[in-house]
Amino acid sequence: MGALAGAVAPNEEADTMRRTVAVGVDGSPESLAAADWAAREAVRRRVPLRLVNAAAPAPGLAGPADPHSAPVTVNWSPYAVADELRRAHPAAEITVDQIAGQALPVLFAAADEAALVVLGSRGVGAAAGFLLGSVALTVAGQAPVPVVLVRAARTSEARGGGDVVLGLDLVRPGEGVLRFAFDAAARRSGTLRVVHGWSQGPPAGPDAGTEVLAAALAPWREHYPQVRVSGEAVTADPAHHLLAASADAALLVLGRHEPPTRLSPHLGPTTHTVLHQAPLPVAVIPAT
Repeated sequence: MGALAGAVAPNEEADTMRRTVAVGVDGSPESLAAADWAAREAVRRRVPLRLVNAAAPAPGLAGPADPHSAPVTVNWSPYAVADELRRAHPAAEITVDQIAGQALPVLFAAADEAALVVLGSRGVGAAAGFLLGSVALTVAGQAPVPVVLVRAARTSEARGGGDVVLGLDLVRPGEGVLRFAFDAAARRSGTLRVVHGWSQGPPAGPDAGTEVLAAALAPWREHYPQVRVSGEAVTADPAHHLLAASADAALLVLGRHEPPTRLSPHLGPTTHTVLHQAPLPVAVIPAT
């Protein structure tokens, strides 16, 4: 992987970590859960939280509704949400932006100015998993910054858990996903559980996978010596292993490869499966 370019230790406040955490709010229970998760994350990072609401456009300019959008809480407002979050998280610095326009362009504009975007995702039961709206899925597949999708039903952090699970492709590990995962584990004082495999088959030799993993993690272990790391090698059905490994975790982290366009999001089959079934917050990290 070479030099540890751009890595940020937990006690350092680099410019990339000073930018805001942005959360999309629309009055749905899922977006309110996402706002609460985002407030805790903003306090953890010591950055401002920005609540973003795409207000209805002018009459005659509205586009088609998202058929998977969740029901909206009656008589809600983003300003009331901000007040409630300030009471729950007094250390949070919170601003509200209510912007006229469709959700996608509003959220993409917010992503261009944020370190992290947080969105709610609707679930329909343990068997069916996520029922993702097209907006959340598109932002997760195309945003230039990490995107965290949050379910309303449960997060392990609310129960006190702090472990982070990282799904790592050893062929293309990526600095961005490793940086995010180590930083998340360090900020939570939890163990980083690395579920690793090979998208193009394992390298030759019985110990080659262990060696490749050790080489990928070595500079990050040095930069984050306080993070405990465990590893699990998988060669088939990685989504199943990731879901099992993250059953009691606080956060699941996945990488997103190939630079996308805003016409075609790129989320691989493993990420798609996990996003539709995982009950915990899932972070999707773009390639760097």
